[in-house]
Amino acid sequence: MQVEHSLVKKKLLTIATSGKFATFTPEQLDATYLQLDDYLILHLDKLDAIELFQLFELQFYLCILTNHDIEAKNVLDRLTDQFGQNVKSQRIRLLQSIYWESQGEIKKAGDLLSQDPDELQLLRRLTTFARHEKTSATSEKYILNLNFYLNLQPADTVAWCELADEYAKLGHYEKAAHCLRQVVLLQPTAYPLFYKIGLMEYYRFLQLEKELKEENNKKDKLIELMKLLICARDNYMYLLEINDKYDKSWVALWSLVQKDFAFNLRLSKISENNKAVKEYLAQSVKLRPIVEKKLKELEVDVKSLE
Repeated sequence: MQVEHSLVKKKLLTIATSGKFATFTPEQLDATYLQLDDYLILHLDKLDAIELFQLFELQFYLCILTNHDIEAKNVLDRLTDQFGQNVKSQRIRLLQSIYWESQGEIKKAGDLLSQDPDELQLLRRLTTFARHEKTSATSEKYILNLNFYLNLQPADTVAWCELADEYAKLGHYEKAAHCLRQVVLLQPTAYPLFYKIGLMEYYRFLQLEKELKEENNKKDKLIELMKLLICARDNYMYLLEINDKYDKSWVALWSLVQKDFAFNLRLSKISENNKAVKEYLAQSVKLRPIVEKKLKELEVDVKSLE
């Protein structure tokens, strides 16, 4: 019985400290909620103060995620009563803000987080509150909040990804790519981001190409656009060096090397006296059969992509 108690405690504390519950299915959340409730009823007096706080905190999150709002408030009150004086209440205020946000009390939640702007954990959560405002400037304000936070905490990769998403929504693809590069610098193993960086460069290309259609085929403008495509291509290929089964990158590469890619046809008209353009077009020709073969291996219909 003692062994079982120890194993259950270890399992629940691991879930609490790792945050794994955030990725649980509804069934897993319900099962963990019930198991933790039973465990606390039977073994509450056997836990030290740190373990108790961690399991109460887990219980609060599970209550929120399983829509047990009344129980969540009870757990929160218990945490505040037992630990509010001894634990510097940054973590408790964070839980309080989550509770009030779940109840639709956005202003009340924001006021709690604003009490001490020097506490980075609270500031990080405070940045997200701009998204609740129903105005046309919501994205711009959220971007300002994220930039302010990242100046103080530049190692927060999640915030960099959120900032990249916000920039992409507004069509600022160059800035979005920069944010994603910051993540890769901090987490070199986050290789799927190379695909997203390539995609941002490609979207930037499409954006500028559309503007170019209003002008003549100016050589310097076409070469500038070609450099964006090279950057997109190289990011796709870098990812594939790490994982050659990442089919999104192969599909993205195919869009750049297929025979009917209109921009390459435009480039061919200025390639005669430009070594860089000739080299780029030659590389596309070499890549085409390689990409086509790999897409067939991955059972991707090439004709449907044309």
